[in-house]
Amino acid sequence: MSQTEFFVPSRTSQLFARAIVPNAPRTTNGRIVVFVLSHGLLDNIDAPMFRHIQQTLCTLSIASVAFDFHGNGRSTGTTSYGNYHDEADDIANLVQYLHSVGIPNTKRVFVIGILAHSKGASSMMLFATKYAHLCPSFLVNLSGRFWLAREITMRWTQENQRQLRETGKFLWRRYGAKPTKSNGAIITGSEQRLVREYWISMSDMAERAGTDMGVVQMLPLHRTFVLNIMGSKDQIVPDDDVWEYDRLMRMAAPHADRVVTRIVPGAKHFWNNQRELEALDRSLVRWLTTVLPKIGL
Repeated sequence: MSQTEFFVPSRTSQLFARAIVPNAPRTTNGRIVVFVLSHGLLDNIDAPMFRHIQQTLCTLSIASVAFDFHGNGRSTGTTSYGNYHDEADDIANLVQYLHSVGIPNTKRVFVIGILAHSKGASSMMLFATKYAHLCPSFLVNLSGRFWLAREITMRWTQENQRQLRETGKFLWRRYGAKPTKSNGAIITGSEQRLVREYWISMSDMAERAGTDMGVVQMLPLHRTFVLNIMGSKDQIVPDDDVWEYDRLMRMAAPHADRVVTRIVPGAKHFWNNQRELEALDRSLVRWLTTVLPKIGL
């Protein structure tokens, strides 16, 4: 197994990525097959979950590239609350880069799948419809939100709401090398190397609320398989979100086997303990061993 860290240039930033390639990776048409991994809100690829998933894929002889969205982790740039379409562009930029340039010191690669968590999962769905020609064979939606206009109860304090009314924005948290907990919110992932300020504005909230995830009906399901996974004790995303994804995808899918939805008993949103990760492994590996042969792998 080899590990390589590198930056991918994008239109406005440099995206930090980590590739893990097994010693004898699977290939298709002479190219190493790769899964892309993307994180959720203010998270990064140093979160234990992403390192764990990369190791799991490695045991299946599948290479993986996890990356930080712009404004997160070790990537440059700034992020915002409602920039789902911008993050979809990040995914497209990475996929195109991997297909044309590849992983440093590795022969050519081909992206066969994307696994994305939380906000990143919603961005992945937007990518897969906006850039259908780049959509890979497999999409794994891990704890993704469907109704983006619906906020988490008590996410904003009364002071946050007052500042929003009076000034049109508020500082939600500082995150990075010394992250702070604001409003009792959970900071996930590993400590980052740069302290950043995360502001919420009226326009950010409007952009998020106006993002329509119903576009999943336009996924290229004639050639793509989707796995939706959610924890039964997810404290961030209600379970009816995953079932709405499931319903709309099944309506559009030409065959029932194109969409699989799994609820993992006892698992929460961040998948940050060993029991949850092992349960995630079982769901992911069981699904992959079923669908990989369908594309000749």
